[in-house]
Order: sequence, then C-alpha cells, then structure tokens
Amino acid sequence: MVVLTKEQIIEMIERQKGLSRNEIEERIAEIASREGISEHAAALMLAEELGVNLEGKEELLHIADLVPGMANVNIVARILRKYPPREYQKRDGSTGQVANVIIYDSTGKTRLVLWDAQVAKYYNELNPGDIIKIIDPSVREGRSGVELHANFRTRIILNPEDPRVEEIPPLEEVRSYNYRRTKIGELMGGERFVEVRGTIARLYRVTVYDACPECRRKVDYEPATDTWICPEHGEIQPIKITIIDFGLDDSTGYIRTTLFGDDAAELLGKDPEEIAEKLRELVEDGLTLKEASRKLAEEEYYYLLGREIVVRGNVVDDKFLGLILKAFGWDEVDYKREISRVRAELKEVTKEVL
Repeated sequence: MVVLTKEQIIEMIERQKGLSRNEIEERIAEIASREGISEHAAALMLAEELGVNLEGKEELLHIADLVPGMANVNIVARILRKYPPREYQKRDGSTGQVANVIIYDSTGKTRLVLWDAQVAKYYNELNPGDIIKIIDPSVREGRSGVELHANFRTRIILNPEDPRVEEIPPLEEVRSYNYRRTKIGELMGGERFVEVRGTIARLYRVTVYDACPECRRKVDYEPATDTWICPEHGEIQPIKITIIDFGLDDSTGYIRTTLFGDDAAELLGKDPEEIAEKLRELVEDGLTLKEASRKLAEEEYYYLLGREIVVRGNVVDDKFLGLILKAFGWDEVDYKREISRVRAELKEVTKEVL
C-alpha cells in the first residue's frame, strides 16, 4: 500500500465527502489533541471514521463472510445486546476486564469481545440499537461460532458512513428473528428456536463454573502444575460462568429452563465472582456444591419469583427431568410489542372468520 501524505488524505476526504478544507483541518486537529497522536495519524483516523476509501477499493464483508483467522477485516453491524464487564485473572497475576457485545447485520449475528483497554475506551459508548464499524479485529472461533475480538489495533466507529448501514434491520425485528412464539402447553420436545413468555415460578439452582476466557468452555485444574487447562487454548487463567435453572409458567404449562453465561449473570444482577464466593462459604459450612447451589437460589435470589420475562432457546426432552428449555437469551417483556403481536393475531383470526 502506498503511504499517503496528510495533504493527499485531506484531498480524498474533500473529494469523497464534500467537506470544506477548514472543517477537515479542524476535525484533524481535534482528533490529534484527543488521541495524543500526530496530525497525519489523525487524518487517517478521520478518513476511517468517515468511511473514506484510501486504497481505491474495499471489500464490504458481512458477518456471514467471516472465517477464523481472517485479517484486516472490517464489519458494520448493529448492537443487539451488551453484557456487564467482568474481571478475570491474567497470567501475570494482575486483574483484567472483558465485556461481550452481541452484534448483527443483514446476514447473521456474532459476539464482539472487548478486552481491557477496549472495555474502558468503548464499552460505555456502545448501546443496543447503535450501528458500529469494527476495524481490524481478530476473527476467532468461539463457543457458538465465529467471534470478533477487539485488540490494540482495533477501532470502533459509532454511526459510520458506510453503504452496509442501509442493509441492517432495525432492532425490533431482529429480537424475534427466527424465533417462533409458542405456548408452553404446546411444547412436545425437540422444538428449535422457540420464544416463550412466562413467569419465573421456581428456582432450582444458581451456580458457576470455571471457563476459558476465550472459548468459554469448562476447564480443568491440574494440581501437579497448579494450572488451568483448556482443551483448545492450553494453559489459561479461568473466568467464572454463571448458570441458573428456573421454572417458567405461562398458565398453559410449566417448563424447566436453563440459562448460562452473561445472560444468567444479567438476570441475577450479580457478578459471577460474588456468586462463587457465596457458594464457597456454603460448601465450607458443610454443604455439597449441589446443596449449596439450591440453597443459594432459594435464599439469595427469591426476588426473581413472579418476574415475567421472554426466553428464547431450544426444547429438549430429558430422560429424568422431562422437558427443558435450553435458553439462548432473555428479554424483559416489551408490552408495546406484545400489543402489536395480539393485534396481528386478531387480524389473522378475523380473516379466517370472514
């Protein structure tokens, strides 16, 4: 790639975006001051923010195009959901932060993972519904498919000027995309991508497990070497992943539901480390981990009982426990959306009658 001068970059911004030279110069100076960088670097940053093509062509990738290991990619997507940052232990013993953001475009959805400095820099600026451009992230294989991981080279631009923006569906459409609203009484087992609205009627357990911070799979502790080992990523410093099992009732039926990870922690409103500490105290008092997880659910999180939520996931028929909803996520009940849903159903019924 030919290295462009600041003057050449300004000319390309003028030509492609129609901004005046004075306005461009002012914005370059503002970026340089804010970021503590040279005006040449600030000009490059401004060009990125404005979506100016400095190379003559740019491959407009989508989430469905991503393959683990790809480099120099950029993706434009809308934020579906973001989860609270959590702490993890680094290999050198220091504490870091990681936060997960779920994003989507017209072709699918994926997880954007922010680490340490990126959490501090971007997390508070990003909100559900925002459209962002993610420049030069790492593309990795995660627990549920391809993920984007922000690194020191990654830049995230809010509300970018990019042709892909117009392709992205609004948040309201995607929240129910590919999920079929079903009454619990109609579930038979084997249903995939169902959405259930119900009330939390029982709490079975709240627990945590030690997981790899990259793939989120359960990891094992090796006492001989005092290390945690992930089958895929080798020696790691684990993070805590939350699991909650609860019963959901919608007046037509009742189903046991399992929720894990950031969704479970968000529903509980507690950090996984705090939950792990409470479990440890109960085990030290003589309870088994199973007993402790049940006691914790009943005594610490009873306030969830009676709460109405919408849960999405797959239904399995367990040999011992019966039907279980393996949840992918949950949302508060959006009553405006529920009213629209009922109106649409009534229209269909009216058509059939007429």
